[in-house]
Amino acid sequence: MIPIIHIFELDLLRNNMGELVHIQEPLRLLLSRNNFDLLERRVYWLILKHIKQLQILRPAEVETLPSEFPAFKIPITDLQLPNSSSEVNYSTYKRVAQRLTSRQLYLDSPAQHEFTSVVVFPMARYSRGVLTVEVNKHLVPYMIDLSKGYTKLQLQAALSLNSQYAQNLYTRLCKFLDTGIWRVSVTDLKDILDAQQYVRWSNFKQTVLARAMEEINQKTDIEVFVTEKREGRFITTLIFTIKRQSRKDNKAFDAFNEEMDMVYAQPTEELQSKATQILIQNYRFTSAQMREIVSNETLLQEFIRLDVLIQKGFIDVKTNPTRYIAGILFKKPKVAATK
Repeated sequence: MIPIIHIFELDLLRNNMGELVHIQEPLRLLLSRNNFDLLERRVYWLILKHIKQLQILRPAEVETLPSEFPAFKIPITDLQLPNSSSEVNYSTYKRVAQRLTSRQLYLDSPAQHEFTSVVVFPMARYSRGVLTVEVNKHLVPYMIDLSKGYTKLQLQAALSLNSQYAQNLYTRLCKFLDTGIWRVSVTDLKDILDAQQYVRWSNFKQTVLARAMEEINQKTDIEVFVTEKREGRFITTLIFTIKRQSRKDNKAFDAFNEEMDMVYAQPTEELQSKATQILIQNYRFTSAQMREIVSNETLLQEFIRLDVLIQKGFIDVKTNPTRYIAGILFKKPKVAATK
């Protein structure tokens, strides 16, 4: 018999105090390569939540999980997409069960010369409105280990998304909520969203990025805006500005982007002079850091941009502004443990 860990009799989206439930996705799993589709990621999120509940409510039971292939019962009603008109029927969830057992997750640690390929769900069974899913025992330690960092997601917001691209983008954006800034190359973003087939920037922007951002802004607990950076004729880098949902401010951010385009068009000497004044008046960088900011064109433009974002209220800095900006400008690159 397969050991079954039953879903608790509670509202999956709210705790017993009526507050919205959050899940903590370990960075090792967030940054791993996987081929989950829209529905399968919902299965993964719900199981992640159940395991976290077991850690809190049944800690002794969690200690024994890695020795078994733990299984979870998920009512199909918890998996249906918001506003879905499709009927719950046998053939639909038969196909879901078939696909789940083919999904793999890749854990790559080049620095340690370690690579692991894992079948995520060894068994999936649909019966009478309930999906029973086994989780590979080798993944359980990663699911409960938050020591290497995690991303906090609002479960209700995550489950509200109807697009696979929006799902993937939302999880990555939440990772950068503390700093409010995520700088990523277009090539890397296509890889993250599994959208490499969109070779032309215009197609990727219209079909993938714009739609995913619109859904995130409309349905989730965060707001996101994007600034495009060019190298010659090509858009090569995107800078996302992320904050907790408060009010729709798209027009204001569009005006900000236009303003920054005009600022960047100024001669370098004028930008250096302006940045020097701001640095002296409003910040407490070291002399060496100030010289590096002013002399490095990339750091110069990024500093001016961050300063304007703070002044206009797009970023709510809860710590020292100098420390906040320094953490972005002078962050040391790390060798990724996963890809």
